[in-house]
Amino acid sequence: MKENKQKKKPNKKNKKSQEDLIKIAKAVCIILVVLMLLFVAADRFGNITFSSVGDYFSGVISGAKSGDGYPYCFESATAENVEKINSDLLVLTDSSTFVLDATAKKLSELQHTYSVPLIYSKNGRAVMIDVGGYSYRVQSKTKVLYDGTSEHKLLTAAIGKDGSVALATRGDSSMSELTVFNKNQKEVFKWECAKEAIVSVDISDNGKKAAVSVVGAENGELYSKVIIFDFKYSEPISEYSYSSQTVSKVEFIGSNKVLATGEDVFSIIEKNSKQDEDLSLNKLSRIYTADNNTTVAVFSKYGSSSSKIIKAYTASGKLLFTQDINSNVRSVSCDGSYISVLTDRQLISFNKKGKTVGTHEVASDGISCFTDGNNTYILTTSAINCYKTVGESTSEKPTTTENADSKE
Repeated sequence: MKENKQKKKPNKKNKKSQEDLIKIAKAVCIILVVLMLLFVAADRFGNITFSSVGDYFSGVISGAKSGDGYPYCFESATAENVEKINSDLLVLTDSSTFVLDATAKKLSELQHTYSVPLIYSKNGRAVMIDVGGYSYRVQSKTKVLYDGTSEHKLLTAAIGKDGSVALATRGDSSMSELTVFNKNQKEVFKWECAKEAIVSVDISDNGKKAAVSVVGAENGELYSKVIIFDFKYSEPISEYSYSSQTVSKVEFIGSNKVLATGEDVFSIIEKNSKQDEDLSLNKLSRIYTADNNTTVAVFSKYGSSSSKIIKAYTASGKLLFTQDINSNVRSVSCDGSYISVLTDRQLISFNKKGKTVGTHEVASDGISCFTDGNNTYILTTSAINCYKTVGESTSEKPTTTENADSKE
């Protein structure tokens, strides 16, 4: 007789567990592949670090919960400064730094004891110094990456896209010194400035060059210089004099172009040549350069406080548009698509053709504005407000005069 063999029915629970395990394994593999790609990119381009990847995943996890929305009101501390850090806001107070996302959620807070804190951010990292003191630190959005102590009093600083840091300090046998560290805190360059004080410094996008502006005095007259260094050489590769004009800020636009600005200075330096904006009649009053190297400048027409000229430039220095604004301008900002202007009573946004795309009536205590795509933030004396970049929330017409060439 043949035995009847019964087929065993598959256990549904076991089958479901196996499917869950397969899903988890696939998810882990995807994460590992993403991490591998990120660090290959970091190795090639130097713009991604363990800290930025950690910040990204922390943001994904914390992003499940939203904040209460703007305005974000300061309870006790007053904001000393606000910087954009990736798509979030880095707020500096007299006792801490904290990061706010697009929903006004506080992502992190890091305490400090600096007497005169100054902070600069780029590509998801920031360097903070105690001006006139000796302490500095480098941080991401969520944690302090490292602390440091300078041998001499700190004057100013900069951080590069690759994580390198430049510190300008007083000198021992010189008037001032420039020291540059790479992202691993290894010193890669040092220069002593014998007779002048360093007032501004920046690092090129590829992390291979630095530019400084210095101020000195000779025969009772002030003078200013812009000096550019390549870290392969101990001496400057180029130097430009500005006689009695003071260059208060230098910044790299890319890896080889330097923008030098001051009240009477607007210079684009590239390949041993200098292109100057004619400021014999107008004065530079505001300047802002976005991460993509788009630049917006505000000039005071004939030195007037209420008659301004707005000029926007591409990363190559080409003029995008010119606009007249018949109002005092407190702040300007730009990103890859929009340029925003904060006046005493209005927030006005333009597209890259110079067409007005947004206007908002704002309070009179606005300090600075920050444009990030669809949102533009305004720092006031007591809060941070958020407005839609494109759109209107006022019946008043903006006090602007559009270029005939930019009208569509």
